[in-house]
Order: sequence, then C-alpha cells, then structure tokens
Amino acid sequence: MQPKMIAYDPLTGEIRGICLAPPQVMAWQAQGLNAIDGPDETNLDTHRVAEGQVVAKTVVELTPDKSEIIADGVDQAVVAVTVLGQDPPASLEIMVGNQSETVALAGGAGALSPVSALTPCTLQVAVADSITYRCDPVNIVAVEDVQL
Repeated sequence: MQPKMIAYDPLTGEIRGICLAPPQVMAWQAQGLNAIDGPDETNLDTHRVAEGQVVAKTVVELTPDKSEIIADGVDQAVVAVTVLGQDPPASLEIMVGNQSETVALAGGAGALSPVSALTPCTLQVAVADSITYRCDPVNIVAVEDVQL
C-alpha cells in the first residue's frame, strides 16, 4: 500500500491535506506547506504534526452537569473539563460562545466557571485550540422561564 502524503503548516502543525498522489505535494509546497509521509490512519480531525511527526491530537472531554438552564441569570450549568492522556497541560483555553476562558487543570481535570444566561439562547462550549486538541463541543440551552 502506498503511504499517505500529509501536508501541514510548519508553524502550527495543523494538517491541511492528505493524498496519495505525489504531484499534489508540489502544489502544497507552493502554498508554503511542508509534506511528509504519514500512517494510514491519519485524519484531519484526529491528527496533527509535532516536530515533523504525525501524532494524534490530545483528547479533551467536556461534561456539563446539565444541558438546559432557565434564562434568568441565576440558573447555572457547570462544565467539567478533562484532558486525557499523559502530561496534560496546567490550563486550557475554552470558548463559551465567542468568549474565552482559561481553565486551570489539576491532573488534567478542571471546571469552567458556571454558565448562565439572561435571555433564551444556545451557548456552545468548545476547546479554543482545535489543532492540538480533539473535542466534541457541547451546547447549553437557556430556555425562557415560563411561570404557570
């Protein structure tokens, strides 16, 4: 089986393309990308390049204590952050909507500040660095407080 050619940004390690055809490599290099051989399982969503080697992205899990809150500014959801694997960072930048928060981690675990809303909306919580980390975003839905 022919190895995959991997195109990546030499500054960030982000994988920008995967192919089996060597002529594509010249086009990538013309765009300022580096190209290396990579394993069959290489995927744009699950891998990156670090120090010239294809490596798996570090997996992060976001676990909310609840996915729906009342949009009253009082009701809150707390999202636990867990970085899997060896040598987790001391902190991780998390996006809540378009706002970022740096979450302190101890042994790869931490929690986002409580999330609340004054009006009905959906707040997406995600890892800011999708090049290094692989994480499924979670949504917190703030619903109108209907009094009967």
